[in-house]
Amino acid sequence: MIKKYEDTLTLVGGAAVLLLCIKFLLPLFRFDVPMGYDPGIYRYLFLAYADSVKEFSMPELLPWAQEYPPALFLLVAPFIILGAPVDLFLGAVWNIIPIAVIALLAAVFYQRSGRSVAIGILLVGLMSQAYFDGFYAMYWKTYAALFLVVLTYHLAENQSPWFILTALITVMLHQQTALIMVVALGVWWATHLPKNWNNTHFRLMTIFLGICGAIALMWYLPQWERAIWAPLKSIIVLRGENAPSGSFPGLEFYIRSTGVILLLGCMGFIRSFTYERFSLWQVSVIVCAVFVFCKLVFYKRFFLQLDFFLMPFAAAELVTLWRHFSSKKIHGVLVCIIAVQVAVSAQAMMMRRPQFSAKEVQSIRSIQHQIPEAAAVISLENISGTWLRGWLPNTRIGAPGLFDYPGWNKAQWATFIDGSDLDRKVMLSKLTSPVYFYKSDRFTKIYADRSQGVLNDPCLRAVENLPLLESICSPSS
Repeated sequence: MIKKYEDTLTLVGGAAVLLLCIKFLLPLFRFDVPMGYDPGIYRYLFLAYADSVKEFSMPELLPWAQEYPPALFLLVAPFIILGAPVDLFLGAVWNIIPIAVIALLAAVFYQRSGRSVAIGILLVGLMSQAYFDGFYAMYWKTYAALFLVVLTYHLAENQSPWFILTALITVMLHQQTALIMVVALGVWWATHLPKNWNNTHFRLMTIFLGICGAIALMWYLPQWERAIWAPLKSIIVLRGENAPSGSFPGLEFYIRSTGVILLLGCMGFIRSFTYERFSLWQVSVIVCAVFVFCKLVFYKRFFLQLDFFLMPFAAAELVTLWRHFSSKKIHGVLVCIIAVQVAVSAQAMMMRRPQFSAKEVQSIRSIQHQIPEAAAVISLENISGTWLRGWLPNTRIGAPGLFDYPGWNKAQWATFIDGSDLDRKVMLSKLTSPVYFYKSDRFTKIYADRSQGVLNDPCLRAVENLPLLESICSPSS
């Protein structure tokens, strides 16, 4: 009987790994461009840091780019310098990262809770819609940070001093995930402090933690206002409907699509307090839940981490239910639930498609050598803006609400789109030429008839064979 159970576990684990690989690697073969909101942002920053590291310096970045912690880009820079194509990190490498994170989580819980829970994590990761949506959105920093958080928690629970290094790198990599980790480590460390203070090894690690905290503080000082103080102030001031939610589906969507898995996670989380108190994993769930349910800043994005940290509890609860109910009918119900959730996840995966096409990327590439070096290219909508930024890395790029250029606020953009020819002429007269506007089909679809005022403006002249409108009302530089 035991051998049969072990053989079944091996089969289920192997199938889960295979399906995880298919799920996250299939987009490489389905599409010829990356998925996600930010591939252009990452491409630009990967190249900017690689170019600067060659000169043993940090890149000179505009304020918007300084908000991105540099650790990921510094880690990738040596590979690009040695000849790895930058697009590899938007393609094959990126597609492997989510698989690696789930595999590491399963490996850690294999040691912590046993083989069954580890395989359960692979299954829950396969079924999770939020986890795939984070991959679809290309939350590169988030997944890299989650990998390091899992490693940090494992090392900390095993009292390895190396957890201080991985924690420090996490802090330098992604603010939101680092916040979860810092709070979890702080609570966990505080609960262990009274009974371990006489332990010399524990005291030394406490001192090193303080030193690393000071280093992390110094690391963020150059971008303190935008990267640290502004988000912290927003957490205090902006809550509920006043808080920016972040571009991620809402809780209601995931309750509908993967409600059963979330229920298992909540049940497993509550049950876990019968055998441990305030573990790193429990505190991480609590921190994420506070952001999501109290609707703090970017609360929708925190659902990805909440879903992730609930995975081990969902897996443990699934194993508990399987063992508690020996009835084949109950086992059949559980298998059906898993199969349905896998099918729902697969269907949603097939619906997720890139926001840009290879043809559009090629049209952007064609711009690079056909406009003056000092030219600025402004997208008329912000989706194209990020792709312009990535594939025209040496060109000044603008877009609505992005990149600090041309510096127009929401009302001014509304005036540019819906105002008169005279309104646009006044605005263009304040931009030093050469200035071009990127003309995309997306702009005409979004604004419909409203787009015609811009497209037919006498100050904007169509550029032959390029998707550009040139401003002829901007003064020469």
